[in-house]
Amino acid sequence: MMTNRQVRKFYIDKEHTDHPITDRLISGGYMQSSGEYISNARRVGIEAPSQYWHLIHSWSDNKKPEAPFNKTIQCGELIFWMAETSGAVSKPKLNELCDQVLSGNVADRSYWNRIIRSVCFDSIEETVTKAVP
Repeated sequence: MMTNRQVRKFYIDKEHTDHPITDRLISGGYMQSSGEYISNARRVGIEAPSQYWHLIHSWSDNKKPEAPFNKTIQCGELIFWMAETSGAVSKPKLNELCDQVLSGNVADRSYWNRIIRSVCFDSIEETVTKAVP
């Protein structure tokens, strides 16, 4: 199981990493338009929060160090970004997944969040927990 401490330590320096596949997913219309992290960002004057901001400032800053980061996390584009940024899932596999999402009904976030989580989460967890025991 990944903890906030592990996730934070692993991703804290990844604010300025390239993530062109995630960018393509989001620009193709697969993005959360409202919710807790969007509300948190707007409350502090950020109109277009990045996935880095979502993970580090909206989620991690508000959790205890040993809080679990597990499959209850719902946001598909956050999980997708974490997979791409960490290298946990190969670029060809992420491109294929992005193509599938964008060729489907991007408005069906519940469905695609489950698919993204099933493809990416375990690899993210393995990558992070190996790097940050």
